Amino acid sequence: MFKMLIVEDERWEREGLVEFLDWESMDISVVETASDGIEGMDKALEMEPDIIITDIQMPGRSGIEMARLIMEQLRDVRIVVLTGYDDFEYARDALRFGAVDYVLKPVGEEEMLSTMLKAVQSCRELRAKQREQELLLQEKDAVHHISLRQRVMDLMLGRGDEEAKRETISELQSSGYPEAEAFSVWICSQPVTPLMLDTREMEQLAGLVLGRQVLVHAAGQGEQASFALLVPMQDEETGEQLQLAGKLLLALDLPAADGVESLQEKEGHNGWTLGTGTPVGQLEFINESFRDAQNTFNYAVFNDLQGVIAADEEQLAKKQFTLGSEVFSNQFRELAKRLRYDLGSGSSCGPVMDELFSCLAAHPGAGRSYIASLLGGVIESCSSLAMPAAKTATATATDHMEALLACRRLQEMRVYTEAAVNEMVRLLEEKRNRKDDYLINRVIVLIEEQYGNQDLSLAYLAGEVFVSPNHLGMIFKKKTGKTPSEYIQEFRLQRAEEMLRTTKQRISVVAEQIGIPNASYFGLLYKQVYGMTPGEYRELVQR
Repeated sequence: MFKMLIVEDERWEREGLVEFLDWESMDISVVETASDGIEGMDKALEMEPDIIITDIQMPGRSGIEMARLIMEQLRDVRIVVLTGYDDFEYARDALRFGAVDYVLKPVGEEEMLSTMLKAVQSCRELRAKQREQELLLQEKDAVHHISLRQRVMDLMLGRGDEEAKRETISELQSSGYPEAEAFSVWICSQPVTPLMLDTREMEQLAGLVLGRQVLVHAAGQGEQASFALLVPMQDEETGEQLQLAGKLLLALDLPAADGVESLQEKEGHNGWTLGTGTPVGQLEFINESFRDAQNTFNYAVFNDLQGVIAADEEQLAKKQFTLGSEVFSNQFRELAKRLRYDLGSGSSCGPVMDELFSCLAAHPGAGRSYIASLLGGVIESCSSLAMPAAKTATATATDHMEALLACRRLQEMRVYTEAAVNEMVRLLEEKRNRKDDYLINRVIVLIEEQYGNQDLSLAYLAGEVFVSPNHLGMIFKKKTGKTPSEYIQEFRLQRAEEMLRTTKQRISVVAEQIGIPNASYFGLLYKQVYGMTPGEYRELVQR
């Protein structure tokens, strides 16, 4: 909607113009009036109208003079001049300095309507152009700000050469950061709710709450999402960092969506975790504060701590653990032995598992990597009971370590460890209750894993599962209807058929890969099963 000012010294004409047309239908919602050029000038500067209708001849200041002065300060105002025949030259002057149009007196409705529609359309076009320019500027600023965030993150991580670091610091200083005497990095994560903040919202809220410019970089999504905040400070604030961070978390205690119980009501806190770094005096050393904040944040997340956690709290926990590490190691080893004994004896592993993780939770300074290595050892020890002959034991142990290191929280490690131990329980139960089935399944796995081994035979397999060849051959035939040698040959030829169909490897290479290095013998076996030589089969399927 637009605003309009009518400047006319004749009262009846002024009031008549107010009622002359249906202004609202033309998107003109505000209509003000002035009785002469002086009052018109004052009102125009006060209300900043989009359109001015003015007479030319008025006491004090003419409409032309008033219009010229107004347009010097309100460049986008649209002016319609009312003129008689005697003042026609004045109207032409008005058009030269930017008036939209003029209307001859006495004013006719049709002419006035046409002129005003022209003025309104000009206002619409101007606003559309202004919006377009604003959007372009906003987009340019947004792109620049996103780039700045990334470059600041590189600065925090210590990435980039010295010239790139200087350019980033210089740009930060031009954005108002030189007024700060210290800088700190805070890293925080928010609970997963329907009211998740994005980077821009977090930046605006932090700036409003802390009363300063805060730059925010976001990483990850969902439960893995976190914000890194670059917070400028004054020297006297560095000792009050925890209170400032607490003030931010208090503001982040957002109301829950309709029908959703808030985390604060449910758990007694708002679910946010924030780790602070140690403030530094210069931006060149902000990577040190970031490292402290990252370590503190990871420590808090792993140990399921919420609220504001200071860097010295994480460092104190590490120091305390170091002092008591011998007692902890002895306690953990004893619990690990009990877990393995319960697993092997068929007893419930739940009680000792509870004690094991209570012990870990009581030593938060142990660190995620160290605990992962301890639990990896526990799982590997338990695995040896259920799969003593596993040729892939080393690979399995590596997989367990990778999975444990991927866990961000101690509770996630517990879930993974319990799942692994429960799988051992299942395998041992199967081993106890269905010994022959377990043995045959184990042999089949060995065949499918080692079919390329030229030494693969009944004797080899029997040695791997610690039974005699005669016993293995008997139960294998009983369970599968085939001898181990027949099963090996059948599986090798199936793999050969797949390689001939899907690859262009030489037939001799295929033969060697399936454990039959004699290509002639391989060809003879293949023809017995598939009715054609390997070469004929490949030609058929790849034709």
